[in-house]
Amino acid sequence: MTAMRLHHLLSVVVADINRSAEVYGQLLGHEPTTDIIYDRRQKVHIQFLAGVALADCQLELLAPGGEDSPVASALKKGGGPNQLCFEVTNLDKALQMARRHGCRVICEPIEAAAMDNRKIAFVFTPDQQIVEFVAAPASNTEPTG
Repeated sequence: MTAMRLHHLLSVVVADINRSAEVYGQLLGHEPTTDIIYDRRQKVHIQFLAGVALADCQLELLAPGGEDSPVASALKKGGGPNQLCFEVTNLDKALQMARRHGCRVICEPIEAAAMDNRKIAFVFTPDQQIVEFVAAPASNTEPTG
């Protein structure tokens, strides 16, 4: 098994990242830890937030970058919670393990602009949930935390 840690507690699909970041800031004391980043490979706008209530984890806000964005259909259904993300030391092993446990890989590893171009992959669990795996930074042999 590959070592892993929770990277961001939740990804939330929203229509307007600026408005949602302001709401989370006022309501929960969360502050942006990144600018809004457009990831052309995933066709999404992304911003990470953090705050005392999240401890060492982050919250990710996602907004579609167009009608063909993978999160556009989620937004049409009202948006909201989308996935958990785990940082892993070995992305290939994490995907192998997921497949052995009945998960379906819905996005093979790709570079992610919002993750310093580290590789990410997504799986769909047998419970109909999306889990994202992100490769730990190359300079680390264990996930940071």
